[in-house]
Amino acid sequence: MYSLFVLLFRKSYWLMLFRKATWYEAWLSLKRVHKDRRARKHLLLFLFQLLIPFLCAAWLAWAIGTGFVLVVPIIFFILWWRNRLTTKEESVSLSIKAPPPPLHHELSPEDRRKLRSYFVELTMLYAVMTDRAGSEAFLKDKVLPEGVEVVSRRIHLDLLKSLGLWDKMSSGDRQAMMMPDGHWEWPLINHTYLALEPLRLLRWILRIDFYLPAIGQQLRIDAKLANELVRAPNKASEGDGLISQHQLEIGRDAARQYLVRCIAEEITRGYRQVGENEDTQWATNYTAALSGKQHEDLVLGGKLVSEATKEELGWAVTLSRSRVNFLNWTLETMNNPVIPELAAEVQQ
Repeated sequence: MYSLFVLLFRKSYWLMLFRKATWYEAWLSLKRVHKDRRARKHLLLFLFQLLIPFLCAAWLAWAIGTGFVLVVPIIFFILWWRNRLTTKEESVSLSIKAPPPPLHHELSPEDRRKLRSYFVELTMLYAVMTDRAGSEAFLKDKVLPEGVEVVSRRIHLDLLKSLGLWDKMSSGDRQAMMMPDGHWEWPLINHTYLALEPLRLLRWILRIDFYLPAIGQQLRIDAKLANELVRAPNKASEGDGLISQHQLEIGRDAARQYLVRCIAEEITRGYRQVGENEDTQWATNYTAALSGKQHEDLVLGGKLVSEATKEELGWAVTLSRSRVNFLNWTLETMNNPVIPELAAEVQQ
């Protein structure tokens, strides 16, 4: 019970519980619970996490009713002290051995500060551009009442200039942002919208979001990721959080697994053009080994990769490739002692 009570005082627990994506992922698992043991395991864990406050409250009521509550503080103090001593002993035993050579470039406090500032600027650039794309898409689909004035362009330009980003933007991005409201065409809107995936990753890198969903769990692009930062730009610059290289590698490898699996499915179905001398047997073998296996194949939304449509496969490939490339670039940037200048072109 001690560990459950400790969990209630952790911010990460409550952030996870009230995260919209947590409930969406639980809904996806619920739709597959009858045929996928992974979905059953995920759903049981989710339900247990929901019950933790009630379990703690019930145990506390029992302790008060029986008088056991009088010794609870003493027991908790002993457990806390024991955990503290154990942690100290582990750190001492580890310090006796020579530390292994670092796998990544160790950032100095100054490099870490500069790198985080660079990622903050890049985050706000992506946020403003994709928020403008959302506004342009809205204007394409909706007929505004007479007398209503659209001010997205003015708000975005003012924000970029106030953050000192206007002069750092590429000429292509500046030209796009200078266009009057409602004058973006669909190719520009759709291409700029693709920057929402790097924006999702940047929010994770800066620890604005502490959880990165798998490709198959969040196939939908959420424009709120951008609008939230446009409305409250301080949210990106607050704090000093920065992802570790190890976590970046985990996220990249998971995305790469989706990329390879979906490309193999496309090749097997004949959706993807391959070279005349290119070996495709690996794709056929990979697909055959997983096809229709509800407990093993990767999942896109509520269905297996082997059950996905051509459009769903293509979109999953686009997202996973974007994630792999961006996280590889981030790793290279963090391992490079020279902090780069802001030079990304969102809509290129």
